[in-house]
Amino acid sequence: MLEFIWHARGGQGAFTAARCLGAAAALSAGAYALAFPTFGPERRGAPMRAFTKIDTAPIGDRSAVHRAAFVIYLDETLVEDGWEDELAPGGLMLLNTKRALDDPRILGIDADGISAAVLGRPIPNTVFLGAIPALTAAVTIEDIHAGICATMSEKLHAKNLRIVDAAFAEVASREIAATRDLVAAEQAATDVTAVLSEKDAMFSLAAEMLVEGEGRDFDVRDC
Repeated sequence: MLEFIWHARGGQGAFTAARCLGAAAALSAGAYALAFPTFGPERRGAPMRAFTKIDTAPIGDRSAVHRAAFVIYLDETLVEDGWEDELAPGGLMLLNTKRALDDPRILGIDADGISAAVLGRPIPNTVFLGAIPALTAAVTIEDIHAGICATMSEKLHAKNLRIVDAAFAEVASREIAATRDLVAAEQAATDVTAVLSEKDAMFSLAAEMLVEGEGRDFDVRDC
């Protein structure tokens, strides 16, 4: 199973990105996917997390992810001591930052700058959707396009597709040493695009809304 942890503040669109990634894997790559957020009692501006799980088999474990191949921070101020405890072996943190970083476990991306160049203001969530297919074979950039078109309103498609393409080109142009060990971080998951044919692929995408201790399940088609 390939797992992702998204860190953000309420209103930054982390769950939107987590859901788009799940849709990309389930609708286009033919995998099974689960996407869900966790919120505290407050919403906008408060720290929150979202999760995406992708596998070649139905996903029964609906619990929060504690160690992931990719840990994504939409807001640099949320990074705390011990952040590395969330990384699976060989995993990678994707960080919204302009700073140059020496730690090979951290990939800095100017997500605010990339998104602002297209939208006129920084909305970094879909930048990381473009980065992911440059780092793992679980989804392609075409899968990400399909996920965006399936989960966002039509008026948002064009600009968000431009953002993911720009992010993909930016990350694909780099030499990311940490990705050499990404097979270990993917926890022996088989490449879903190679194993499942379009004919035999089955769709399963669910999301769980956790609000003050109470959960609600819904399908991506309800979004």
